[in-house]
Amino acid sequence: MTKGLRVAAAALIVILASAAPAAAQSSQPAWLSLELGKRAYAEKDFGAALVYFDRALTIRRDAFASAAARLDQGLASKAALEAGDSITAVLSSFALEDFIQRDYARLAAGRRPGDSGLLEDLRRERISDSHRAFVEVLLLVNEYRSLGELGDSVERLRERVRLLALYPEAEYWKGRLFFIEGELSLAELQYERAYGMRESLEIPGEAYTILYAMAELYEARSEYVAWENVMTRIVDGLDAGVDRYLVDAMMATLAEQGFNRFMTLYRLDDSYSRSAHAALAAYYLERGRAAAPMHAAIAVNMVLSKAIAMLKAKDGDYSWTDLRDFMARAGSRKDVEAYLDETGFEASLFTLADALYVAGARAPALMLWRVIADRDTAPLSAKAAIRLSDPRSAVRRGLP
Repeated sequence: MTKGLRVAAAALIVILASAAPAAAQSSQPAWLSLELGKRAYAEKDFGAALVYFDRALTIRRDAFASAAARLDQGLASKAALEAGDSITAVLSSFALEDFIQRDYARLAAGRRPGDSGLLEDLRRERISDSHRAFVEVLLLVNEYRSLGELGDSVERLRERVRLLALYPEAEYWKGRLFFIEGELSLAELQYERAYGMRESLEIPGEAYTILYAMAELYEARSEYVAWENVMTRIVDGLDAGVDRYLVDAMMATLAEQGFNRFMTLYRLDDSYSRSAHAALAAYYLERGRAAAPMHAAIAVNMVLSKAIAMLKAKDGDYSWTDLRDFMARAGSRKDVEAYLDETGFEASLFTLADALYVAGARAPALMLWRVIADRDTAPLSAKAAIRLSDPRSAVRRGLP
């Protein structure tokens, strides 16, 4: 079966699934459908995965469309209107209408008005339709976000209900599914849709996961301008607070005083932008662009900063002296060595050495090549040996 037919068949399954009784689908929470879809994806059961992702989107949309209507119903009551913008005040106002004070005091003893246990107990009581609607909306929102994030604001509750009707995580996973099936145009639409809904993400940082997926797609289509734009957006978004003067000082230290001094003086947190910096460094180096050393240096510093902290966590006496000493110590720690392998540290270090040489910083470049060559880790050690015998080989040639 061709890729196009597989997607068409999966779409037919979605249509058939959507014809199932609504009660059967709504009994399954949206997040569970998403997790089942991810499991099916991992098992390469792509037809089932698409069904689950679409079901998650439908359940989430329908649940919060209903919640928005119920919230309007609850807040239109006299008790809610008199309470203003406070969720606590609205709940208290409803309680005054529906309970004798001593009965409510017994029910609420030791619990805050927005406590989920109290809300569940209230739902089991004989309360007004408006009160019940308001309580059930709070409980639904609490399944996805902490009620504490609302700041006791009814308006923020309204906004949260609107945002939670969207499910960017499920849209993103549909995009991944289309990508692996080779349907790149559909994948691009899904990624753009998911990114456009990023305010609704459970984990805000996942917006950058979507951007990395978009960059992967553009790379697969050899659309390098679009790829660069996405990578730059990742860097600009995550590193917006990085002081440009600090970066300039770092690069001056690296070029003039060497790598060991550079790592003695500067530490950067291992940000989600690290992969983008490493990729941009190689991309710019192959095209002779001046920004290559900066991106390579940031990527390497981020990795080393975390690795140094990992060494210090178990050996409080450790402090950075030079790269050779660090590599020897890292080699005796499986966790540190695994982290360096996972991040592609030596490849980034090699790119930094090449970029420094091309930029005219010959001494630090030669030092880095020597360390890499002496490590005997194929294939980079052999490449570093070639650089030492022919430094001009550091000039890479890539696409325009």
